[in-house]
Amino acid sequence: MLRSMRACAAIVLVALAGCSTTTDESVAEAHIIRPGNFKAGSGTIQSVGVVPRARPSDAPVTADTKGKDPDRNLYRLYLHMDGGGFQTVDIDNSRFMAGEAVELTNDGRVVRVSGTSLNQILRR
Repeated sequence: MLRSMRACAAIVLVALAGCSTTTDESVAEAHIIRPGNFKAGSGTIQSVGVVPRARPSDAPVTADTKGKDPDRNLYRLYLHMDGGGFQTVDIDNSRFMAGEAVELTNDGRVVRVSGTSLNQILRR
């Protein structure tokens, strides 16, 4: 009995883990709306703040800005850069969290990086 319960629990956990992956690019990246004088490179998000009702009307349209209740906020990322230093950027996506590794690109995007892609960046 105990063995069959463990097997059932293992199957449920594997099924849940399989449902947690996504290929939607909007989840893995955001557009920098108010960059200030940002410097491209990789870093770690230290904290995330909300800038209420700050989204400009000409900001890129995302899944968050469509529909009945569009998100009018921007999200300020406080970043500790891998090359040293600290910077902030305001983005259009609420899906980033403290502790995540990201890359700021020259074309004004914040891209979530995995361990594999971070290793490729560091080898450049």
